[in-house]
Amino acid sequence: MESPGLKQKRHPKRWIHAIGVLAVGASLLVPLVYVDASAATMYSYIDEHGTPVFTNDFNTIPERYRARVKTTEEASTAPQKSSTTNAVNEHISGWVGQLRTKVSSTVPAIAGLSSSQSEILTFAGFAAVILLAAMTLSKGQGIRLLALWGLIMLGIATPVLMYVSNDGPMDVLKNKASQVEKQRQDRVQQIP
Repeated sequence: MESPGLKQKRHPKRWIHAIGVLAVGASLLVPLVYVDASAATMYSYIDEHGTPVFTNDFNTIPERYRARVKTTEEASTAPQKSSTTNAVNEHISGWVGQLRTKVSSTVPAIAGLSSSQSEILTFAGFAAVILLAAMTLSKGQGIRLLALWGLIMLGIATPVLMYVSNDGPMDVLKNKASQVEKQRQDRVQQIP
């Protein structure tokens, strides 16, 4: 029979081992999810808010915009990856694009916020509920600490993401600044 002190000493080692396995697993998956920035074909369209949207995956474009899509061919300057990695990357990118389209269509429109801000706030709310449940229901200090850290990071990241999102305050300020600059240039053109 083990003494309680010996049992407590092995518990942190299991957490350290589990975190190490997760870190190694994540480092092996990161290259597979790598998205090649120099794609051969780029698609662009203007959404309902007048915002230009660029993508390299035609499947991520909503049906209502596909008739107005502009296609641009680019020469790839990056070295080609192996065909297996390309196939996995395309499969994951397509799956993520389909999942994002499905999830974005189910996000409720929150009054006073743009669609991207509503999406950010909805996902942050779901994440906060999951982290609070993990903190409340977990018996382990490690899980509670990680959940608390996640909540703190979520509390910092959510307002920042909402500020820099499409049609967020930063976007509005950029539009106003460009209008003021255009008016200034028009006035300079009028001076003889």
